[in-house]
Amino acid sequence: MVSNFIFNGKNSLDYKIGIDKCPASNHAARVVEKISVPGRSGDLIRDTGAFSNVTQPYEIWFKAKTCGTTVAARNIASWLLSGNGYKRLEDSYDPDVFRIALFSGPFDVENWMLLYGRATIEFDCKPQRYFKSGEYPISIISGQVINNIWNDAFPLIEITGNGDGEIVIGTVTTSITGMDGGIILDSETQNAYYGTLNKNNNVIISGADFPYLPNGDTAIMWSGGITGVKITPRWWTI
Repeated sequence: MVSNFIFNGKNSLDYKIGIDKCPASNHAARVVEKISVPGRSGDLIRDTGAFSNVTQPYEIWFKAKTCGTTVAARNIASWLLSGNGYKRLEDSYDPDVFRIALFSGPFDVENWMLLYGRATIEFDCKPQRYFKSGEYPISIISGQVINNIWNDAFPLIEITGNGDGEIVIGTVTTSITGMDGGIILDSETQNAYYGTLNKNNNVIISGADFPYLPNGDTAIMWSGGITGVKITPRWWTI
């Protein structure tokens, strides 16, 4: 099997890119604040609960017998640098997960006789490794328990129903008013909507944050006008 990576929906093989060797498996560091107290040995630690971005490098080479190294390098740079912000990154070395990554350059190419190019590219990745298995919705029965063996997950919750209802996910209760077919709760972006309509004013949540799936077991129950629930869990690890 030929090794490859996919970035922003495009495969490195389409650009005749090969990967020299298995890339380093880099993992995020926990973000902590150290506080030094005069006269006291050792720092005090405040855990922010967050993780830092990580750099994912690939040592690549590519063929350019048809168009020449300069043109091929330009095409690759155009792909990697196209668009703004983070994009999806996955590779054949860890096929069960994907990352959210940014490539901002540089893209410096070693030119071999205008026929081959070599370069090291580095992606700036968010700390999460998302499991592809967590991209699929799970149909839930009221009273069902979901087990999360990974980090606290922030799911997409699709609710069908009409009128008013209430859903309890773990310790978080969400009251919903005026459903006309359903509502979607996105715990990652902290938004409620249905189709193109903003529904944030139609939900009241007990606590500051949207429902989430902590590590361990989480019970899910609902009542009122809710007739069905699907949860896309978005499982992830570091």
